[in-house]
Amino acid sequence: MPKAKTDLDLWMSEALASPGNDELSLSVPLHVLFGEAVDVARFHKTYWKPESKDGKVVRRGLEMAASKNKKGNALTAKTGEEILSLQRAAVEAGTRYLLAVDPKKASPFERGQVVLDEITATLEWLFDDGVEDENDARLAKLGQTHADDPATADALALALDDYAALAAPHREAMDGLGGFEVAMLDEAKVLAAALRAHPTQSAGLGEKAREALVLRNKVIGLLNARIATVRAAARFVFRDRPDIVREATSAYERRRRAESARRAKKKADAPVPDAPLPL
Repeated sequence: MPKAKTDLDLWMSEALASPGNDELSLSVPLHVLFGEAVDVARFHKTYWKPESKDGKVVRRGLEMAASKNKKGNALTAKTGEEILSLQRAAVEAGTRYLLAVDPKKASPFERGQVVLDEITATLEWLFDDGVEDENDARLAKLGQTHADDPATADALALALDDYAALAAPHREAMDGLGGFEVAMLDEAKVLAAALRAHPTQSAGLGEKAREALVLRNKVIGLLNARIATVRAAARFVFRDRPDIVREATSAYERRRRAESARRAKKKADAPVPDAPLPL
């Protein structure tokens, strides 16, 4: 009996034929993208058909933006289902990649993310003592500084250096806290140097793992493109209904923009120091 095809099997040919290399550029973390994919697919299903009353359209539908002549990722009645299928395919491709990676040749990018998460989580716990002091302010400032970091090797290297420097004076207090391995503070510097020396995520991977990474990233690229198609159609079709458009947008990116605007306003409202009096 033939083995049933998985979602990854269904998308593999199209993914591998898509343009681009193994680089992945996302505006949101991967786990956020996967969660938002489900939301966008649900939005597509809910708003695909227009609503009519007494023979008159009272609310437009996404299908009104579908065009047979539109090139690229054309919007269709199946786009929502495709988004869900691609999300499952991307998760499967990610698992294949992780299984293909030789731990001894693991990408400094992925290890760097693990180390950065460990340092950040431990610092947050250590500084959370109910008292707002310089440590809290410095940690918050680092969080704001790196909030808009792209998913690149250079950005990750800088974040590793910054957080390791903040943690250095608290080395003894962090050692063993919540299972934290203090050697990670030294490893962070090594990883930062490796990321700058080999900026591509696939550096140091074996051939099988590199191929798995390319497949994963290309499937994610297809997923991201279809999500963008639905969101673009939503902005056009519901241009008179910002409340509906908001349902299709990224809550993560809205929060990030709001935080950036808050920081910009705070900076603009800061008092300007008086100019020194002439001698």
